[in-house]
Amino acid sequence: MKRWKAASVFALLVLLLVGSANVFAAAGDIPSPRGDIYVQDFAEILSQAEEQQIRGWGRQIQSGAAGAQVAVLTVDTIGDRDIEGYANEAFRTYKLGQAGEDNGVLLVLALQEKRIRIEVGYGLEGIIPDGKAGRILNSYAIPSLQAGRPNEAVINTYQALGNEVMSGFDASGNPIPQPNAVGQGQDTGIPNWLFILIVAGLIILDMVFFRGTFTFLILSMIGRGGGGGGGSIGGGGGSSGGGGASRGW
Repeated sequence: MKRWKAASVFALLVLLLVGSANVFAAAGDIPSPRGDIYVQDFAEILSQAEEQQIRGWGRQIQSGAAGAQVAVLTVDTIGDRDIEGYANEAFRTYKLGQAGEDNGVLLVLALQEKRIRIEVGYGLEGIIPDGKAGRILNSYAIPSLQAGRPNEAVINTYQALGNEVMSGFDASGNPIPQPNAVGQGQDTGIPNWLFILIVAGLIILDMVFFRGTFTFLILSMIGRGGGGGGGSIGGGGGSSGGGGASRGW
């Protein structure tokens, strides 16, 4: 009888340990998407009516902005992970945007860690650069989060992101040049021919005095990068270079 009791206690301890390990292992996992990709409310902060509202906006954005997708993911916790890595993986897992266009945006909110992030796909970084993403969070998310209204933060931020994406394309679905984008609408004051001569001169000096060390380093940095795109339940893309912004509250 004593041996049976000891064996039972041991088995119970093993089960508890295994169960605890599974809980901790799952804490930072990306949840599998359910329903339309536009809203994945695993923290259950949105009402049914609010979810329907976001889905309606999501379909409108996708049909009117060259197939771009804006989605929101809320979770209770991201475990011991940082919000940037978590959002980037979720973006790729949900395959946001169109294949080859990378035109997706993901809003991620983690309740326990009190962290929120806008993750922007490569194809929309000109429309929502990092600075603009940060300003959107500051204006539309943080005040409501600090007031204890996470649902309001999600609704307002999603709508702001949708407006930015929609206004970034013309009626034909072509991107509208952004005045603040690098290399667009800006005059450096240096003629192109003079700029080329300066660059060529620097390369020659580097070759002569430093054996091309700096040229090689710059070319190596330029060569780094990646790509990806989706449908209403995610799609064929989902590449993000870590563009966007994060905030705590």
